Amino acid sequence: MRIFLTLLYVAVLSVAAAAGGATLPRSPQEGRIMIPPGLKCDRSDLTTYDGRVMAYRRRRENTFLRIRTNSDTTEEVIIRHPAGDPSKFYLLNGEAFTKSNWRLIEKRRNVLRPNMRANVWVCRGNAAVQPVVDWRPDDTGAYPRSR
Repeated sequence: MRIFLTLLYVAVLSVAAAAGGATLPRSPQEGRIMIPPGLKCDRSDLTTYDGRVMAYRRRRENTFLRIRTNSDTTEEVIIRHPAGDPSKFYLLNGEAFTKSNWRLIEKRRNVLRPNMRANVWVCRGNAAVQPVVDWRPDDTGAYPRSR
């Protein structure tokens, strides 16, 4: 059975490669960033900015982020949160963001910890879909990388 599954996997990879270089999804260990669950955006309109957060302004109605990405671009994102709490648009290392996580990303209220990194998911094709920020406080920048 094990040999059959291995041969099947090799065959699938061969077919994918022959079909124009398409590849199967890679695991997080191989550097691919996983899409947050529940993000309602057509995959062709979805992009991610992964890198170091250069500017952070959290206000009552919105949060502004400027990110220097791993691809050497600078991107800006605004998250609207009229209720005053942006945490429903936040993750921490791919997991749901909790009240106790604030101390891991902010050194004091509304002041981000130095050298904070994040993966920010943006739906370019639908402005009504709010960006999702996956905070990565322990990421050194060497891993994970999207490139």
